[in-house]
Amino acid sequence: MTTADSGATPPDSGSQAPESPASAAATADPAASELRHDVDPGERVWLEEPNRDITAGLDGASAHNQTVVIEDGVVSKRLRRPMDLVRLLAALLGIAAVAALAFFATNTTSSIGEDLSAASRNLPDLLVLALNVIGGLGLLTLPVAASVDLLVRGRGRQLLDALVGLFVTVVILSAAALAIDLADATQWRVALAGTTNPADSPLIPLFGGLIAFITVARLLARPPWNIIAIVVVVSLAVFTTTAGTTALAGVVLSLLVGWTCGLLTRYVAGTPTTRPSGVLVAQTLERAGIPVAVLRARETTEVGRRYMATQVSGPALDVIVLDRDLEGAGLGQAVWRSLRLREDSGRRGFNMRRTLEQRALLSYAAAAAGAPSPRLLATREVSPDSCLLAYEEAPGHRLSDLPQADITDTVLDNIWRAIGHLRDGGIAHRRLTADNILVHPDESVDLLRLGMGSVAAGDVSLRIDLAEALCTTALLVGPERTVAAARRAVGDEVIAKALPVLQPVALSGATKRAIRKDKHLLVDIRDALIELRPDAQVEHIELERIKPRTIAMIVLGSVAVYLLLSQLAQVDLVGLFRNASWWWVAAAAAAAVATYPGAAWSLSGFVPEKLKMLPTAAAQLAGDFATLVAPPTLGAVAINLRYLQRVGVNPALATASIGVSQVAAFVVHIVLLLSFGVAAGTQSDFTFEPPRGIVLGVAAALIVIVGVALLPPTRRMLWRRVGPMLKQVGPRMLTVAQQPWKILEGVGGIALLNGGYIVCLAACVEAFGGDLNFAAIAVVYLTGSVIGQAAPTPGGLGAVEAAMAAGLTVAGLASGLAFSAVLLYRVITFWLPTIPGYFAFNALQRNGYL
Repeated sequence: MTTADSGATPPDSGSQAPESPASAAATADPAASELRHDVDPGERVWLEEPNRDITAGLDGASAHNQTVVIEDGVVSKRLRRPMDLVRLLAALLGIAAVAALAFFATNTTSSIGEDLSAASRNLPDLLVLALNVIGGLGLLTLPVAASVDLLVRGRGRQLLDALVGLFVTVVILSAAALAIDLADATQWRVALAGTTNPADSPLIPLFGGLIAFITVARLLARPPWNIIAIVVVVSLAVFTTTAGTTALAGVVLSLLVGWTCGLLTRYVAGTPTTRPSGVLVAQTLERAGIPVAVLRARETTEVGRRYMATQVSGPALDVIVLDRDLEGAGLGQAVWRSLRLREDSGRRGFNMRRTLEQRALLSYAAAAAGAPSPRLLATREVSPDSCLLAYEEAPGHRLSDLPQADITDTVLDNIWRAIGHLRDGGIAHRRLTADNILVHPDESVDLLRLGMGSVAAGDVSLRIDLAEALCTTALLVGPERTVAAARRAVGDEVIAKALPVLQPVALSGATKRAIRKDKHLLVDIRDALIELRPDAQVEHIELERIKPRTIAMIVLGSVAVYLLLSQLAQVDLVGLFRNASWWWVAAAAAAAVATYPGAAWSLSGFVPEKLKMLPTAAAQLAGDFATLVAPPTLGAVAINLRYLQRVGVNPALATASIGVSQVAAFVVHIVLLLSFGVAAGTQSDFTFEPPRGIVLGVAAALIVIVGVALLPPTRRMLWRRVGPMLKQVGPRMLTVAQQPWKILEGVGGIALLNGGYIVCLAACVEAFGGDLNFAAIAVVYLTGSVIGQAAPTPGGLGAVEAAMAAGLTVAGLASGLAFSAVLLYRVITFWLPTIPGYFAFNALQRNGYL
């Protein structure tokens, strides 16, 4: 056997020749001589005879063949294992959880520690003595014995890494204990040490260092070291906890810190690889009855390596070697996709054996379904930490590499027939990109990388495959040819099923990135599919389980609620509402009710079509319920857009009408803010005299902004962003402008809406005996509403309260009274309307308005 390798040492196989140039390997075997031009001069080559026992059953010619194995730096000596990173994140979460539990539930953790100490008194004295001796001796002797073992096995670098991990852990834990002493953090000392006695240590540096050493040295993976390490660690933990010198929380925290430092050291420095060499891979193929003449490393993948193999007699092979070192690769992406997508067929095993079984199962299932894909010839274990799959490789080019002129209708038809066979077999591919479609010289196709999919897939997963294939081929040949080929191959009824799932979230990452460059492609594909069945009702499939924006809202909303609750904790709510004037509270509620017809008119005034008043007002009430889970503007716009579409307004015109309404609301808002600002500025109790330097700075900034805006590049950039919206809104504005009564209705509704909220806030101020001029209150409301609409929290929660309370305080109201007034205002205008808003939302859905 001949191996060409860069930097890798050939395995000990019994008979091995010294190094020789690649030309020597070529001379030794005719099959290798054909590849002389492929072997780089810098590659190192070894000659090795084949295993006579393995090749004894082969014919005489093949028994004398030698194998050229070329691995140009593919087998690295050290690598970073993905599972180490997963464990590191788990350890960090564990540290945070234990620290939070110990700090906020000190009594509970202390009680657990006391119970353990009391229970230990019932243990036999001989057992207690044994634990003390094992723990004490193990702490000293285990690192020494393990170090000797590592040196004997030639693992000096791993020993150095283990000692570094031990040292770093001891330093971190010692520094943390010293910081607790210097800061006189009594609660932390009680939480981790169980007492306030400075002699008791809150953390155990040597214990944590031992855990780090065990982790980096990987003692738990090698018997009998795993048993010895577990006995020593348990003995130390029990002895320390029962002795009462450190609380249970301190012991657990020391253990987790040691584990974290060990994992971090192991991930940063890398771990000695267990990957087999190409020679072992070639020998495994021989044992499987597939002797190869040439085995060349092709690439390193997220699960292992790919080799191109030339058989002694037979077609070329695509050999995938799965490594245990790479278990867990892609776990974070898979978890995120599972969270976002309601049904994701792209499940994959994160265990080497499961990955092997999944890939083999899909290959056999595809063959049974008649779907063209590379034929699986063999699956074998290479070593305890690796295994391989050998596929037959047919000649051809990836679809992504073909010129558009070579993508004929026959190729497209064959692609869609192959997808149809997968669908008929209940197999979801989930990676139908152009790189995973192989086109042969005779224009037949093979579907590659089936291992990422699943068998017995659900209907939604099979639809997603159709959507992905539509986008993949449409990116190359356009929507018209794509849909035409799909109709010929699988039929109108099948291809129409892709319409509800033509959503970016359903597509793979590569397709999604390509779609972003051609934003009109999805729309064109949808239009082409709708033309197939123009009268059919398009079903709606919600694919996203959770959106990134939703996560951000939850986090920001939680922060806002926390801030709000911290403010409420300082307020006597019972006394607050007991002291309020209920006449003014009733006036505030009446003013808030008046905002709903105002909101309805502000919408209907910019819609030329006739809208019923009651459902339109109910839609505004339902929008208050929607603000519980969305920012105020976003929730209201979504409800109004859906409402207009359901009452028969064209979607494009509905969007334009809401855009006109928003523009008008902005203009009216600015006019009101300037008007009330001027009025408030004329009052002696609401003067505002900013420093002259700030005024000059603002003026200079405005001059710079205007100057930059006048530059041609800036104008072009602004037009690119604003132009599409103006082109959409402009015609609608002209239509509305031809109906003066509609304009009056819309502007009047906006004025009534703002006026109602201003009166409501003023009544809330009066309800607690506040004395503030109406113009100042109007300025506070108009400013606070802008901040609330810009805030990403649901309903502007937190931002509105803080802005309005601060504004009323600046206007001259006492801070306590200002917060009480704002709290009452938010209860009337935000919290209470969500209850009837819920019923309005359901009623509109039942009646077909949403």
